[in-house]
Amino acid sequence: MSAPKVVDIVVYDAPATRSSGCGCGCDHGHGHGHSHSHGHSHGHDQVHDRDHDFLHDDTLGNISMEHQAQALALTLNQAFPAQVKVEYINVLQDPRGVSLPQTALICSLAYPPPLVYINGQGRFAGALPVERIREEVARLLGES
Repeated sequence: MSAPKVVDIVVYDAPATRSSGCGCGCDHGHGHGHSHSHGHSHGHDQVHDRDHDFLHDDTLGNISMEHQAQALALTLNQAFPAQVKVEYINVLQDPRGVSLPQTALICSLAYPPPLVYINGQGRFAGALPVERIREEVARLLGES
């Protein structure tokens, strides 16, 4: 009798790199080379500010990624009892961090944290999409 299949999920995070900037590529009004104090506004800036606030106004924004990973683990373990293992690694604090290839990816800014790996394969970057992860786990567990 074989052991039950377990899906390993690892969330690699670097909170300091995430908080140092929003990562949207904007400069938040700095360095435009002109002042907006001359009595009129530019429509692009107003729209950008509104869109920017919308994009960054997620309800999980104030919850640490570590707590989000714990919530993910609870959700997945309820859906797939004893079939999913979720690990959170802060690559800036974990002793393994310096030797992990994920640390180099995050620090190079090639991919925004968190990086979500499922069974050793990089699957998501920049967020923790719980429903998409759940779907991926269901697919993996459905395979023989």
